[in-house]
Amino acid sequence: MLHRRGNTARYLAALCSCLACHVTAADFYEQEDALRLRLRNEMRRADKPSAGSAHDIYAWVQGAALEYNSPFIGDTLGLDAGLFYTQRLGDHEGWSTRWYLDEDASFSRYTAALKVKLSDTLKLKVGRMVTDSAYSGQDDIPLINSSSQRTQPSLSDGALFKYSPQFNIDVYGMYRTGVYNYPDVALGVHKAGPINPDTYTYDLLRPQYLVSTVYHKNLDTYAFSASWQDDVSGQVMGRVAQRYAISADGQSFVKPEFVAFYARLNGMSTRYDGSDHTYVMGGKLSYINQDGATFVAVGKAGPKLNWLAGVDTDLSYTFELSIDRNYSDMWSWQAGHTWDLPRDTFFGVAQLYTRGYEDYHRNVLVRGAATDVYVGYGPREGVLKGFRSLLTLSLARERRDASSLGDRLDYFDVKMTLQYDFNLR
Repeated sequence: MLHRRGNTARYLAALCSCLACHVTAADFYEQEDALRLRLRNEMRRADKPSAGSAHDIYAWVQGAALEYNSPFIGDTLGLDAGLFYTQRLGDHEGWSTRWYLDEDASFSRYTAALKVKLSDTLKLKVGRMVTDSAYSGQDDIPLINSSSQRTQPSLSDGALFKYSPQFNIDVYGMYRTGVYNYPDVALGVHKAGPINPDTYTYDLLRPQYLVSTVYHKNLDTYAFSASWQDDVSGQVMGRVAQRYAISADGQSFVKPEFVAFYARLNGMSTRYDGSDHTYVMGGKLSYINQDGATFVAVGKAGPKLNWLAGVDTDLSYTFELSIDRNYSDMWSWQAGHTWDLPRDTFFGVAQLYTRGYEDYHRNVLVRGAATDVYVGYGPREGVLKGFRSLLTLSLARERRDASSLGDRLDYFDVKMTLQYDFNLR
């Protein structure tokens, strides 16, 4: 039953970040001489009135990723390489594909990075690499790794070192010169730096420097990260998660989690209209047993930065497909329950409430409510072991008195994900 409870905890954590189908048993990028084919089918249909004229959303795509992680030749040098392709299966003329496609076109990406094993505890990787915890199964490394929430992972150009002394502690350092996140689908991997307010392009290279220390053991994590980037921002972020058994046999436990984030713009980015700093704080408490899991979560976002700043503040534990939780000075509250069902399936429901302001001018109060219902399937043995599926339905409503978008906004969102990993070597 311990194995089943562990899957419940992972499903719950993944659901709350809309990434249940990305969960993997181990970090592929820590393996050697490994070849993997990942097939991922996604469909999304939504009406998101906060997106304005792009409120109607429909995309159906098939993703394929072939990745190879070589052994270390001479116990010193190795290679990570990958090809990622997203094929359009369906869209609707005049509707948004919400970054699942390059407007309405299929697209591809690649990775290629040289690995250097400096010692048993110190490794270096240089080139283009996956920096996406949810996609890869890597440990959550705040600020260095992100969550793609799309068919293809987030990527980075640069150099990454990892020092693993002992006691389940890893120390990371990164020098990043290029970046790709899912809103960059039309650009591909671009220069790390600010959006030039004169040209509205990433035409200035400003490398990002990042450091992170992570303690990880089973479901327990303590992580702290900091970054600096000229003309963009300085950021600090910490995450804590700890499991406490509440039954003698360890079959039931509670898991409190906390996150804190702060960012301050500098240089060119301070020319954008709006605040020059923001923060995010959040907490979550989960009760997990052999039958399922229950959670409550709360989040608070500070002043909403101008979108040109490019600072991600969608970092709290509250999650919802339709409505945002990181508007200006916004509170969010959520509670939910997941039931483990026979034949490796699960079913859950979550309720969210929000209260904040539409933007940094604080002229329009936003009050939202949303209900998510989800069902998933993830076999742990047999020929389908490694297959993951998740179907989520979201219904939401916001009240925005005197907003240019309307006084009452009604949302719906349906998302289906099917994923299967073929370990070819």
